[in-house]
Parts: sequence; C-alpha cells; structure tokens
Amino acid sequence: MKLFIVNSNNQKVYLNLTASTRNELQNLIGGAYFNLGDTTYSVNAVYAEAISNNTGTGAVVGGAIGALGGPIGILVGLLLGGLIGNGSDNDENVKVQKFNSSTC
Repeated sequence: MKLFIVNSNNQKVYLNLTASTRNELQNLIGGAYFNLGDTTYSVNAVYAEAISNNTGTGAVVGGAIGALGGPIGILVGLLLGGLIGNGSDNDENVKVQKFNSSTC
C-alpha cells in the first residue's frame, strides 16, 4: 500500500512512509501535522491506495511454471496463480480500507 496526499495542483504526492492507520502515521511523524515543501498537511489528509494488481501477475507466473506440465499444467498453474494473486489483492484492499477509514 502507498500513502499519498493531494497537493494544491490536484496531483498525488506519495509519501515514503509506511503505516497501517492514521494514528500510527501520527505517532511515526510525531504529530498531527507535517510539512511537505511550503505546505502544511494534516495526517487526516493522507490516503492510501493499493500498490498493484497481483491477480494477473500470479496467473502469468503460475501459467509459466505450469508450462512444464504441458497444457493441463498451464491451466492449473494459471488458476492457482490467479487465486493466490487474488488473495494478495484482497489483503491489500483490506489494508487500504483500514487506513482510509481510520482517524486520529
């Protein structure tokens, strides 16, 4: 998961920090406000988004490994890789939702 703020130009600026909630972020930076450039932001202005889509990557990797087992191996590899990647995506989305619904 990546943390970001939206600046005055309506652009996302990503933070090089990791926290599971806004309260944890506040403890990490030592207060409810922080400066980024010439602008002061509240921890409540920070949002999280998922890093990537692991379902497709898992399916491709699983299919490639499954190629060793022929057509059936490819199919099984695609399915298992996709399921594992999907589970990872779901975990990431739960973390994002937890951060975005947190307050400090």
